[in-house]
Amino acid sequence: MHHRDTETDDAKPMVKKEDNKIGLIGATSYIVGSIIGSGIFIAPKGIVEHAGSVGLSLIIWVCCALLNMITAINFIELGTSIPESGADLAYISYMGWTPIAFSLLWLSLLIESSSSAAVLYLTFGEYLVQALDPIICFSPADADNASKLFGFGLLLFLTLMNMFSLNKFASRVQIISMCSKIFATLIIIGIGFFFIIFRGATSHYSSSEIMKGSDWKPGAIVLAIYQGNWAFGGFTTLNYGSEEIQIENFRKTLPRACLGGLAISAVIYVLVNVSYFAILTPQEVIDSDAVATTFIQRTIGNDAAFAVPAVVGFLLIGTLNGDIFGWSRYMVAGSRRKMMPTCFRNVDQLVDYLNIVSILTTIFPLAVLVIIKWRKMPVAADPVKYSIFWPVLNIIIMIALLVIPIQQDPISFIIGFSMFLGGVAVYFVVKFIVNHTQFLGVVDRKLTHLCQILTWTVVDIGPGEKTHL
Repeated sequence: MHHRDTETDDAKPMVKKEDNKIGLIGATSYIVGSIIGSGIFIAPKGIVEHAGSVGLSLIIWVCCALLNMITAINFIELGTSIPESGADLAYISYMGWTPIAFSLLWLSLLIESSSSAAVLYLTFGEYLVQALDPIICFSPADADNASKLFGFGLLLFLTLMNMFSLNKFASRVQIISMCSKIFATLIIIGIGFFFIIFRGATSHYSSSEIMKGSDWKPGAIVLAIYQGNWAFGGFTTLNYGSEEIQIENFRKTLPRACLGGLAISAVIYVLVNVSYFAILTPQEVIDSDAVATTFIQRTIGNDAAFAVPAVVGFLLIGTLNGDIFGWSRYMVAGSRRKMMPTCFRNVDQLVDYLNIVSILTTIFPLAVLVIIKWRKMPVAADPVKYSIFWPVLNIIIMIALLVIPIQQDPISFIIGFSMFLGGVAVYFVVKFIVNHTQFLGVVDRKLTHLCQILTWTVVDIGPGEKTHL
């Protein structure tokens, strides 16, 4: 939805609308801010747990960066060919694969987005409580309530901020968050390289140690890649809100922000892990509940480690802000296509199942891109174009990531794929009910009217440029 404009001059609202959108720096900050978050503090443990060695863990990090770069250039071409918010929803709907789009939309919004937001805001609250505990001394019950209160407070603040100007409010918070994240990670990198250069902390990188304990089984490597891909998640944030990027230089801003943000994040991830392994053994990383805190304790001391929870909590703000930006636009895109009402948990196991859905969410848009290029189908004017080799390679890699772990964890695959098929079945059921009753249509219209009155907005009917068959 967009805010009403009381201007009568047609040119003035358009200028104002353009001014409220984000430029290159803001767009880049959304990519970096969405990628670098809790992943840098959690994923190292998951990767080394499956990889088994320092060397293989670093190789996995580099491979994940390259894999996501390949996916990124394909989503850049999709985003400039079909310049509509909604990412995979917009691209899959372009081909008329509505049941598939419907299934992925609802599974993502009901499970992935809510789970992601819940994990982030509760983690933020818990870290903030840890930082304040030496001063306030929370009881266990008070600590739990305070963490939820802080988390909900942050969620409410960021949600309200995203309802106003992106350029003046939300993107500026994202820029500050990006700079803070880069600064915080540079401290870890600086400490690590100080110990490597001046203290000779290179024993874990010796020829006898660096690959010691490596697990080369395909299933283990793929599970490690899952962890790394989760840490890199967020590079498609701009595809979810393409219409929020300034129209001028849109086809330059999207690739520069996406690839630039990914490159910055990849370099930081690799250097941070080099610093971690200069001080900690793979087993110490696995056993650590908070690897950054353990790293600071071993290098600077316990006193400095008390500040780590506050820093980590602050860094999560940008990630949650990026999630709100992406998922809210995703919901709007679904509402336009009448897949949702127009007006708009222990979740760990559900998130594991959704790994399958996440891969399918990537495979189907890539298939759309291959078909568009193969058939030379009409798209937006002057899109960014790459060779058809890249989406084909990307699909092969994603299918391998989908299939290889089946032997190691068949239950997750069966349940995850069943959830996807169930969503497709629900689409046909809902379509049948909507087509044979007027009740839901009446409820939808009344609820939409109420939301328009309460929020002083109008229904977003989508971009003027045709982006569907």
